[in-house]
Amino acid sequence: MPEKEENFTIQQLRLGDEKTYEELYHIYHKRLYSYAFKYLKSRELAEDTVHDTFLKLWEHRQKISTNIKGFLFTTARNHILNLIRNNKRQVIKHIQIEQQRAKSSNKTEDLILYSEYQKILSAGLEQLPQGKRDIFKLKTVQGLTNSEIADQLNITIHTVKSQYYDASKFIKSYLQEHAGIKMKG
Repeated sequence: MPEKEENFTIQQLRLGDEKTYEELYHIYHKRLYSYAFKYLKSRELAEDTVHDTFLKLWEHRQKISTNIKGFLFTTARNHILNLIRNNKRQVIKHIQIEQQRAKSSNKTEDLILYSEYQKILSAGLEQLPQGKRDIFKLKTVQGLTNSEIADQLNITIHTVKSQYYDASKFIKSYLQEHAGIKMKG
């Protein structure tokens, strides 16, 4: 903020101008929140820090003579340090809860994504002729060897290899087209 503008803002704030106070909130809220969240790893504690910081700005507006930004970030830093010092267990608990929440959110997203990919894979398998589908499932799902599949289906190992190769090639192409999955090989 340019010096003249900051001096005017400080003057308005010292006079108790709520509009100026709100403008400062809109200018600095996100930055202060990010700053607090970086150290506290908790949305709730970061919001509390921002709230407390702006409360102190209002309470001490008469004492501010220069550098509003410096006052806000120093106040936020002190609040963060006090929180950590006085409430180590609570802060650590909040951090652990937030990390667990993020992990479980990722697990849920992963499960949903996995389910969608499974549906796409099943639809692709249905596109294969029965023989190729059986060979593909026996090899990939049940983990049978080429010779075990050949014995079970009463066909040659060469047929198993050829049919599996064709099925794999089709499934890779199908997944790339319908799920955006690029596969090696």
